[in-house]
Amino acid sequence: MEKKLYDITVVGAGPVGLFGVFYAGMRQMSINLIDSLEAVGGQLTALYPEKFIYDMPGFPRVMAKDLVKQLWEQAEFAKPDLNLGQKIARIVPGEKHFELRCESGEVFHTKTVMLALGMGAFKPRKLETPGLEAREGKSVHYVVKSLDRFNDKEVLVIGGGDSAADWTMALALPDAQGTVRATGVTMIH
Repeated sequence: MEKKLYDITVVGAGPVGLFGVFYAGMRQMSINLIDSLEAVGGQLTALYPEKFIYDMPGFPRVMAKDLVKQLWEQAEFAKPDLNLGQKIARIVPGEKHFELRCESGEVFHTKTVMLALGMGAFKPRKLETPGLEAREGKSVHYVVKSLDRFNDKEVLVIGGGDSAADWTMALALPDAQGTVRATGVTMIH
């Protein structure tokens, strides 16, 4: 069976990849969208869906999950073939097109490749403490998927990056309705 030959394959379904899909669709290109993650949105979905984004043109502030929803709605206009959970192992240039070989054994053919890789696979740097692994997802979290999970709880945030400070403030300060989520928040930097 002959494999489909795409006009463009976008590797990475984060914000840049999703806009690339939309833009290619405006030019009536056939589009393949590939991401190693199981959902579109890249880092916004994988790491902080409930974090506000302040540096997106046209939005003074927008919740990450809402931005992803809007970007995907815009990208769907282009009718891309969506291949999630596929990690590209090798890109092989041919005479007239590229062959994208995935770790799963899947092979895609495309005239053009757009790499919108962002920061790559997201794996938190875990604390190495005996017995901590059993608490992961219960009382130890490396990613905040929902702020509601921390309502009325004492929270300790450990981290030295922007996200640690952002989460500390999101949990400690009143939201748009004036509600404070956590009863207490401590940050160790």
